[in-house]
Amino acid sequence: MWASSPGANLSEQASGGRWDMDGHGWYRGERAGAAVLSAAVLGAVLWPLRQHRRAVAERVDGFPLSHYPMFIADRRRCCGITYVVAVRSTGTRTFLRHDALGPGGLNQVRRQLYRVAVTEGRAAEYVAALAARIRAERGYADVVRVEVVRGRFDLDACLLDRAVRGRETVLAAADVPPAPA
Repeated sequence: MWASSPGANLSEQASGGRWDMDGHGWYRGERAGAAVLSAAVLGAVLWPLRQHRRAVAERVDGFPLSHYPMFIADRRRCCGITYVVAVRSTGTRTFLRHDALGPGGLNQVRRQLYRVAVTEGRAAEYVAALAARIRAERGYADVVRVEVVRGRFDLDACLLDRAVRGRETVLAAADVPPAPA
């Protein structure tokens, strides 16, 4: 670690450590350890780029990061997503924003919804509490019904054809109480 004052560690200074004007420096072996750690991290980040040494015919595409595991992992064709739908007084359906569902960011709220509705099986309890407070949220004054839905979508159709095709299962629904007069 670092020495704190000049003169406090004279024996260490004399033993070959490098010190600056304030007496701070590296202990023996620290610099080598830091260099090895830095080289390992740099190697791990750059390792997938070795794919670009292949012949052009063997490359899948020319995007520099497309060989990283997070981009090449096999994905299922169909994806299940749990979400909340509000039915307005006109009969139109609207997807609720994540900030209307609970505190936190999009992914945090999405995981909480999945845990409560699917894993724990408490979708009815969740949607009842949401229906009781949804009118207070800005932009949802005309909502008459709230539904927790589990949808399964064909990702190829969604991403390639730009068509949302799938099937929905309503896990729970609750009518929104009328606004107080």
